[in-house]
Amino acid sequence: MVKDRMVELLQEHFELNLYEVRAYVALVGFGVLTPAELASVSEVPAPRTYDVLRSLEKKGFAISQPGKVNKYRPVHPENILEKFIEEWQERVKEELEAKKKAKEELIELMKPLIETEIPKYGVERVWIVRGIRNATLKTREMFEEVKEQILLADDGYIAINLESDIIQAIDRGAKAKIIVTNQVLQRMSTSKIMDYYKAKKLELKVMDKIELPMLICDEEVFFALEDMAARYFNYETQVWIKDFRIKDLFESKFNEYWKKAKKA
Repeated sequence: MVKDRMVELLQEHFELNLYEVRAYVALVGFGVLTPAELASVSEVPAPRTYDVLRSLEKKGFAISQPGKVNKYRPVHPENILEKFIEEWQERVKEELEAKKKAKEELIELMKPLIETEIPKYGVERVWIVRGIRNATLKTREMFEEVKEQILLADDGYIAINLESDIIQAIDRGAKAKIIVTNQVLQRMSTSKIMDYYKAKKLELKVMDKIELPMLICDEEVFFALEDMAARYFNYETQVWIKDFRIKDLFESKFNEYWKKAKKA
């Protein structure tokens, strides 16, 4: 209905409440009304008509005619709606300038925080990751972001299932050293990792057993906590840490494995 649409537009775009909209539409339709007449021709409750009409007058949508009984007439829609838009534009302009000034002040106040070491590492320094799906997402993210070095000591999952991610990281320039168990090596016999090894694009060694499987990508470390039951149900807890000190500790352990391991 036309009336419903008028109510909807006035309420949504011109900052009038429902009773004010109903009163203004009635005034536009009837021209001049007293509070009592407004109550009889609109859906504004009688006890509210005085307050609603005074509010319309204050907002510029109505004009009052004093007398024994006050009468109200509407301000022409073209005039008041255009005036409202002009005032709204000025208000928005002022608010925009205030927000810009607030932004500049905040940046200045936050400079000491921005210049600390925290952003160099990111907000997250330690993650606990559970389940094979989440572990896969996190390791893929590590391979996507690595720039310099991949160190992988793997006893059964990463080298086989994330082969393409490793290859892509190497193609982007990362150097890779990979240690796998004999069992994993057998499953990799026809993989692209073996092709890259034969082409000397990565280094590959083998061990009978890896006590602490790990993945190191630059300063990020990823390893699983020992829990055979959780591993059986593909829900083992794995830890991701981004800290150069932890990375140095794990790299030292990886280098121990590398010395003991044999060429593939």
